[in-house]
Amino acid sequence: RQIAVTVNRPRSMADVSDAGPAKRPRSASPNHAATPFPEKGEDTTEFLPDRGLLLRHGTSLSLMALVADWLNASEEFEQVDPSADWEKWASRGQDLSLYYAALIDPAEDGRGAVRACLRAVLDGVPVPAPPHNARLIIDYVATALEARGMGLASLLVSFVTRAAASLSPPANLYVVATEDSCVYWMGRGYVLEVSERLNARLNVFNDTHLLRQAGDPEDAGDEADLPRRR
Repeated sequence: RQIAVTVNRPRSMADVSDAGPAKRPRSASPNHAATPFPEKGEDTTEFLPDRGLLLRHGTSLSLMALVADWLNASEEFEQVDPSADWEKWASRGQDLSLYYAALIDPAEDGRGAVRACLRAVLDGVPVPAPPHNARLIIDYVATALEARGMGLASLLVSFVTRAAASLSPPANLYVVATEDSCVYWMGRGYVLEVSERLNARLNVFNDTHLLRQAGDPEDAGDEADLPRRR
């Protein structure tokens, strides 16, 4: 799966080392559990004045289509099919949803406005099924060629990390990482997840490893996920 190989990590080491601040998003609704994530099927946009960019994030089809269109316009990636990706993840359970965060130049329109994007999978967010923890699984991060070295990928990773931590209780963080990107993530506090149950549920690709953020609470997973092993 070429898209995982080329997009699963930030495009430049500078994108991680010079991270800038990101605002915390608004809660979705007073009628729902407090969460930094918009309600399913929706997205929200806010301006980051220190970057001069818009941060748009959520699970809406329009945001999914924008990110896919941007990736498919790049010669670096094979065709991205959000529907096929979603079917692969949906086979893992009803509590999963694809989540996107994109940094957008407000001076431009359409796919040309996208400067960086991150895709993650939300599992049991905001309310997990007991006794399991909520989980956020980073699937890929990508930065436009002209925007590399500006810390945008790191900004997105930091944003979702803080968002996951702000849930009550906090969500555990995972990364679906290709072989060549594991060193990058392990250098930033991730370790190999050895649980067969969690790998069966969250590691959906044949060429990736499941990493977890060191120090997160233990998550035993569910034995019912074992039949889903690749």
